[in-house]
Amino acid sequence: MNAEIKLNQLVKEHNGIFTYEDLIKYGFSRKQIKVLENNGIIERIGRGIYNHKDYLLDMMKVYQMENKKLIYSNETAAYIHDLTDRFPRSYSVTTESGYHLRKASELKVYYIKKQLFQLGVVEIKNNSGNLIKVYDKEKTICDIIKNKERIELQIYLEVIQNYFKGHVKLHKLSKYAKELGISNRVTDIVSLMMNP
Repeated sequence: MNAEIKLNQLVKEHNGIFTYEDLIKYGFSRKQIKVLENNGIIERIGRGIYNHKDYLLDMMKVYQMENKKLIYSNETAAYIHDLTDRFPRSYSVTTESGYHLRKASELKVYYIKKQLFQLGVVEIKNNSGNLIKVYDKEKTICDIIKNKERIELQIYLEVIQNYFKGHVKLHKLSKYAKELGISNRVTDIVSLMMNP
């Protein structure tokens, strides 16, 4: 199999964004990788991460590839779940307390205890067609309520209202609220929205 066919397979399989290890697995040598880079066919966009010239750069995917403990949350998760139409100026992410994120200055970072980090995590295809980790709707609502003071009021209200217009999973919402220690705040919101 020639290099062009191998590269086309790799690019298609990984939706234009891949790692150095992926290139090696597909049989590319260091020299071939350097030639592809020098010819502008692939671009190194992070530590061991490449993007193919024919694909738009998906920074959401890049941030997660660079940071194994990064989950999209709060306003960004609300946008992904169609709870707001406001595209985030900077991505809101959550990581474990004490974990150092690469490029943290470009992100709006929230920290959570290690034992709660995976609570409500789902994988969703983003607008670029790449799988990313994001908190589910109920965890997002809990985060929005918990972090109200860090979220623009208009976005906060829009997200809460849109969630309660759709299919509300009260059991899951109350379970997360209890684990996050915000049961009273969530119960108040639920009462307000379910019994206007």
